[in-house]
Amino acid sequence: MRLVLVDERAMTLGAVLHHEGRPCDGGSLQGSNRAVDFVAQRTKGTIDLTKWNHLRDNTSGFDAYKGSLINLGMFEESTDPGEAAVKDEAEGSTSLQSGRLSPRGQKIAESFGRAVAKTEFNNIHTKISSVDLDVLAEFGAASGLCELRYADKFDLLPLRDLFFAAQSDDQHNSHFRRRMSLLLLLWAVDVTNEAGVTLDAQSFDDLTYYRIISDELGEVTSVKTPPVLEDISERWRIFHFHNYLTTALESLLAGLVRAIRHHPAGRTVGEVLEAFNSAEARSALGEYLAIELPIPFMDLTPTESLALLEIDCAAAKVFEANPLVERLLRSSLVEEDLVSGLAGPAVATLLLFALLLRYKTSVKEAHKGWNTKKVIHPFADVAIPTVEMALTTDLGNDWWNLPNREVMSRLLNRFVVRQHETMSYEKGFGGSPPLFRVDGTMIVGMDLIRDDVDPGNPRFPSAMQVLRDLRLIVNDPEEGQSLTPDGRTMLESFLESGGS
Repeated sequence: MRLVLVDERAMTLGAVLHHEGRPCDGGSLQGSNRAVDFVAQRTKGTIDLTKWNHLRDNTSGFDAYKGSLINLGMFEESTDPGEAAVKDEAEGSTSLQSGRLSPRGQKIAESFGRAVAKTEFNNIHTKISSVDLDVLAEFGAASGLCELRYADKFDLLPLRDLFFAAQSDDQHNSHFRRRMSLLLLLWAVDVTNEAGVTLDAQSFDDLTYYRIISDELGEVTSVKTPPVLEDISERWRIFHFHNYLTTALESLLAGLVRAIRHHPAGRTVGEVLEAFNSAEARSALGEYLAIELPIPFMDLTPTESLALLEIDCAAAKVFEANPLVERLLRSSLVEEDLVSGLAGPAVATLLLFALLLRYKTSVKEAHKGWNTKKVIHPFADVAIPTVEMALTTDLGNDWWNLPNREVMSRLLNRFVVRQHETMSYEKGFGGSPPLFRVDGTMIVGMDLIRDDVDPGNPRFPSAMQVLRDLRLIVNDPEEGQSLTPDGRTMLESFLESGGS
C-alpha cells in the first residue's frame, strides 16, 4: 500500500510540477489541488513523499482508483470458491479478489512501464523517500494523463482496446455500454461538426433527448440516429429525463424552503402551496408566460397548465407548438435564476408535467421497462417511473384533470418533504445540514435557502476527455471540434460491424 501511495503522489505532484503549477490539461489526478498549492510555494529542493499528505483520506483515495480498475477489468476474477466476489457497497463495484492482473491489465501496465522506464524516479523511488522536485517533474512529463496525446500508437492501442472493450460483445455488461457511449459521442462530434455546431453538454443533450441540432441562430435540424446507436441513445435520453426531473424537484425544494423561512412555527404543505399560489406569484408567472392567467395556478389542472405553453395533451403531435419546452423551462430556472423568484415553483411544476407527458408519449415500452427495473426501492428511489406510479396509485389515471393543488400536494409530500427528510437522516453527522425538519404536519425551516438546482452532466466532460486523450477527437481553432483520422476509422469500423 505504501509503495502505491508514493507512486500516486509522485504522479500527482510530478504532473503539476511539469505543467508549471497546473494539473494536466482537461483533467487532474486526486490531490491535484494540494499539489497546486505546494508548487505555488516551492519548485526546487526535495520532498519526502511518504509524509506529504495530498488527500484528506488516503484509503478512500486508493479505493476510488481500485474500484475504477476493477470495473475496467484490470484484474483477474478469482476462481477460488474461498475468494468469492463480495459486493462492496462503498465502491459500488466487485471487491478485489485475486490481486492478479488480467491480460488486459498486464498490457496497460507494460505500456506504462515503458513510458516511465527511462525516468530517474522510476529507478530510485523504491530505495529512498526524499526525492528531488526536478526528478518528479521529469516523471510527471512521462506519466501525466495529457501525455497520452503525444504517446506512440503502441502505447495508445491497449488503451483504446480497454475503453472500447474490444474483447467484450456481451450487450448486458458495463464494458459494452461504455463502448457504445463513446461511439455515440464520436458520432455526435461528427454530425454536429458537419452542421457547424460544437458538441458540448447542451448540444449533446439536444441530440439525444430531442433528436435535433440547434445552431447559434436557433435554426433546428432533425437528426436520425444510426440504428446501431439507437439503444444507447435512448439510454442517454433516460439520463436526461432524470436530469430534468432533478432540476424540477430541486426547484420545488428551493421554493418550499423560501416559503417556510420566516415562519418559526413552520407551515403545512397546504399552506406552502397557497404561498406558491399568492397573487404576487400569479402575477410573476403571468409576466413570465406573457399572458394573463385565467384563474390561480393551483386551481388549474395539469392539462390546462400545459396548455399555457401551447402543449395539447390530446393532440397527435403533442409538443409540435413548443418542441423544446423542457430546455426552455430549465434554462429559465437555472440560467435566468427564476428558481429564486415567485414564479419558480410554478415553472418547476410545468417542467415536471412536461417531462411526465414526454415520457408517457415518446419513450418506447422497452426502455420504459428498462428504466423501471432500475428502480430498486419504489418508496426511496426518485425517477420518472416512481413519480408516475405515485400519482396514478394515489390519484388514479385521470390525475391529469385534477386541480394542481391535489397533484402538487402529493408530489411535495412524497418527493420533496419525505425525500429530503430521508436524505438528511442518512447523511447523519458531518453531512450538509438539513434545510428543514418535520414536526407532525408542520415543516419547520432552519433559516437556510437552497437555490443551486443545476445537476449538470458530470459524465459528458469525462467521456469527451477520454476521446481527446485517445487522440480520436481534436479541437482545431479554425475547423472546430472534429474526428481525427483514427477517430473516423474507428467510428466507421464499429458502425459497419454493428457496434462489435
